Amino acid sequence: MAYLTQPDYVKYACSCGQIKPITSLYFCRHCLQIRCGFCICHEVDSHYCANCLENMPSSEARLKKNRCSSCFDCPSCFHTLSTRATLAQPRQTPEQGSGDSKVENKQAKKMYYLSCFNCRWTSRDVGIPDQPVASGGWPERVNPNATRINQLLDYYKAIAQQEKQEKLDRERKKFAIRGKYITLTDKTGLTGAMARNIAGLPSSESTMSAIANFVPSEASADVEELSEDFYTKELNLNQITSMPQRLAAPEWQPSSVSRLYPIAKLLSVKRSQRCRACDHNLTKPEYNPGSIKFKIELLAFYHVPEVKIISYEPMKPGCTSALLLKLTNPTGHEMQVRLLQPEEVPDTEDRLEEPKSLEKSLEKSLNLEKDNLWYETVQRKADVTATCRVVTPDVTLTLAQRDDAAEYDDDATHDANDIILWRKSNKLALRLQVRCGEEVEAGSAAEAALTLQYRYRNTVPAPHEPRDHTLHATLMLQLGHVSG
Repeated sequence: MAYLTQPDYVKYACSCGQIKPITSLYFCRHCLQIRCGFCICHEVDSHYCANCLENMPSSEARLKKNRCSSCFDCPSCFHTLSTRATLAQPRQTPEQGSGDSKVENKQAKKMYYLSCFNCRWTSRDVGIPDQPVASGGWPERVNPNATRINQLLDYYKAIAQQEKQEKLDRERKKFAIRGKYITLTDKTGLTGAMARNIAGLPSSESTMSAIANFVPSEASADVEELSEDFYTKELNLNQITSMPQRLAAPEWQPSSVSRLYPIAKLLSVKRSQRCRACDHNLTKPEYNPGSIKFKIELLAFYHVPEVKIISYEPMKPGCTSALLLKLTNPTGHEMQVRLLQPEEVPDTEDRLEEPKSLEKSLEKSLNLEKDNLWYETVQRKADVTATCRVVTPDVTLTLAQRDDAAEYDDDATHDANDIILWRKSNKLALRLQVRCGEEVEAGSAAEAALTLQYRYRNTVPAPHEPRDHTLHATLMLQLGHVSG
C-alpha cells in the first residue's frame, strides 16, 4: 500500500481540456466553470518596488522605465545593494597669509555609499562619489545613444499605428452599406481621428511626420582597428565581465569589471486575473503593496471538492484492487456528491463562439480595442483515456460544511458501511474498487478517470437565477504503474 499526499497525483480537467492540479485552477462563480491559466486574462493593477514598497501609478512607472529610483541591484552578483554610512573627515586648507595649514573647525559629515553584503562590491570600486543623502541622490548614467534609440522607438510606433489604422479602414469599408448606419459612430459622426484622441493615441498627422522625418542608418566601411597588444596581452578573467553581467545592463554592456555600475531595481506588479468568458474578476489583490490579502480570490481550491489518494493496492492486468480516497468540502454549505464515469456526464452546449453581432464587432474595432482571439477557440473535452476503471457506487454522499473549529477535533466517526470508511467534519474517506484492463502491459502508467457530480451553492447569484447548481468535475488519478 502506498500513501500519497502530493496534489499532482490527482489532476482536474479544465473547461478548455487542460488537466492540472486543483492548486493551479480557478473557479468562476458567474459562469460556473473551472478555469486554468489559459482561460483567464492577466491585468496589471499597480506597480511597486519590492524592496522599499513604494507604490507608483503606471504612467510614472512608464516614465521611469519600470525601475525604482532609490533601490539598486549589485551589478556583480545581482543581490540588492544596501546603503552604508561613513564619516567624512574635514579637509585641511592653507591659512590665508601664511604657509602653515590648519584644520577647519567643522564636524565630520555623514556620507553614504552602496555596498553588497554578498560579494562585497561597493560603489567606490567604480569611482562613484559618496552622497550626502541616503536615497534619491545617486547620479544617473546617460546613454550616449539615447537620442537615436528614441527616434527608432517613435518610428516603429508610427509604423505599427499606421498598419493598424489601415486594417481598421479595410474592415470598415467591407461592411459599409449605403444609406444605413452600421454603428453609432456613423450616425453621430465620430471619425477615426476623434476615436484615436479618445483612446489617447497619437494623431495621423504626427504619425506621418514621424515616418517622413526619420533618417535611416547607413552602413560604414570604417572599422576601428584593434590595439597592437590585443593578441599578446595576458588575459585576466577576474577583470572581464560575464555574459549575465553584460546582459543585465544592455544599454552599455560593460566588458571590464571596473565599468560595472549599480543597476536600478526592476518594479514588481500586482496583477488581477479575469475570466475571458464573462469578464469577471477571479483574483484581485489589495492595492497596498505590503498587503498579501486578496479582495477577490476565486480559486478552485475553495469551491470544488478536493480529492486525495489515501492509499491503493498495486495494479495488475485483469485484476481488481482497493482504492481509498478522501473527499473534502471546502465551502461553507452542505454538499451532495456522486461518483460517475466520465462518459455519464451529460453534454451541455456551453461553447463560446465569435460574436455574431456586426454592430458590436465594428464598435469594438472603432474603439481600438485589442482583438480577443480566444473567441475563436471552442471549448473541448479533456482527454481522459485511462488504463484503469473505478467502480462507482450508485449512492449520494453528503459532505458537511467547512468548520474551522472542527479541525482541532481528532475524533472521527466510523460508519458501518462498505463504501464510507470514516467521517470527520467536512471530510469523508471512501473505499472503492479499481479494475485494470487485461490488455494493459506491465510497467505502463496506471491511470483512472473519475467524475464528481456535486451540488454547489452560489453565494452571489444574479437576479432571477437559482442559487443551487449541479456541477461536474472530471479528474485523473495517478495510481503508479501496472505490475506484472
